[in-house]
Amino acid sequence: MRIGQLSVYFGLFDEAMPAGFRETRRQYATAVGELLAAYGEVVDPGLVDSMDQAVHAAEVFAREEVDMVVFAPTMAAPPAWAEQALSGADVPVVVLGAQESGVVPDDYDTEMATARSLPVGLVMFTNVLVRNGCPFASVVGELGTPEMSATLDQAMRAAAAVTAIRRRPIALVGQPMDGYSDVLATDGDLARLGVRVEAITAPELSEAYAAVTEAHVRREIEEVQEVADAEAVSGEVLERSCRLSVALEGLCDARGLGGGAVNCHGPTLRWNPGVGITACLGVSRMSERGSPFACTGDIPTAIALMLGKAVANSALYCELYQLDLPGNWILVANGGEGDYSGRAPGSTIRLLPEDHYRGDNGPGVAVAFEMPVGPATLVSLTPASGAAGGWILVVAEGEVIGSRHHHMEGPNAMFRFSSAPVAEAYQRWCQAGATHHAALLPGARRGDLGAVADLLGIQLAAV
Repeated sequence: MRIGQLSVYFGLFDEAMPAGFRETRRQYATAVGELLAAYGEVVDPGLVDSMDQAVHAAEVFAREEVDMVVFAPTMAAPPAWAEQALSGADVPVVVLGAQESGVVPDDYDTEMATARSLPVGLVMFTNVLVRNGCPFASVVGELGTPEMSATLDQAMRAAAAVTAIRRRPIALVGQPMDGYSDVLATDGDLARLGVRVEAITAPELSEAYAAVTEAHVRREIEEVQEVADAEAVSGEVLERSCRLSVALEGLCDARGLGGGAVNCHGPTLRWNPGVGITACLGVSRMSERGSPFACTGDIPTAIALMLGKAVANSALYCELYQLDLPGNWILVANGGEGDYSGRAPGSTIRLLPEDHYRGDNGPGVAVAFEMPVGPATLVSLTPASGAAGGWILVVAEGEVIGSRHHHMEGPNAMFRFSSAPVAEAYQRWCQAGATHHAALLPGARRGDLGAVADLLGIQLAAV
């Protein structure tokens, strides 16, 4: 990730300040740059201390194609300078108020107020961002403390996640399921998130499927068999699904697509004579490689998966099935796809013929594995009229307490909400506007996803 560093300085008070004050601000900016270097390549145009320098900074950020900008003032300065520096960069913005000292001493005086005017400079610019309708995430604390570092980690993960959904278009392989109005998103909805979608049509997929060489299929089979138990599927069934996996990966790579959604239950996949199977193995392989996919043409959930993968390194596409009221948990599972990187340590990946969803050419391959026990977070994303930014990000923290329902023939987990008993929590989940698809992430991710919502300028609903 390429990180633009925007540090401002105001020379109005130079004559009143001790000699070398400007140099102390440069040293502070250098310390901030070293901190940011842990997250990616830092692009620093130098201290912005005038409108001319702001114009220069904007040119540097545009030329270097930064993925995000961190506004880290060294002191109070005219916010128009930072506004100008960001004028050509349509990227996530994090504002960093990292005080050099977290204590206000009893001998605080006017000179010290100027030297420590960073919070004044911070709020001057955040006001301008709000006025202009520019979303941002904020980090405030004492430079170098664990507390500030943890908050900065969240903000930087969130910025990387937003960059992930905007940097490359998202694939739509087949149109959304007919009648599934809760998986839809209009072009206007997607534009509000800065997301682009490109369709892969049935003829394109059929052509790519037919063009896969036997050598590519054989290599894919070998790679799959290295990590998964394929004894339950015939060679013919495995060959078809591996061919589709290679075709899907090739199309996405050729067009620079970063993830997406398939609809297996239509003329593009199951009822396409040129393909005729489900894509579960292929989308599982794509998810493992860092490009998550949802099913039924559900682009909003595809976006949720991409955000989740970026902040948590793993995201399972899933549905919330039955509530177990005595046990106080809900069954989370899907029809046979999953991100291998999120499975329980030591869990075997089982490959199974997907007889429940046979296509024109028979079954595809489903994948099944157990999910790790421990803290976890459910996420759902939906466009919503009247919501801030036109979208709601629904988040529920809890824990996976087990993973034993192997007859589901897919990844599954027993999830317990941390906020309330399962019936009450699920009621809140529904009232918040969640769709019938979700992403299951490892770890407690409320903070990360709150920062994502801030950067996208959308509503967060914590269940």
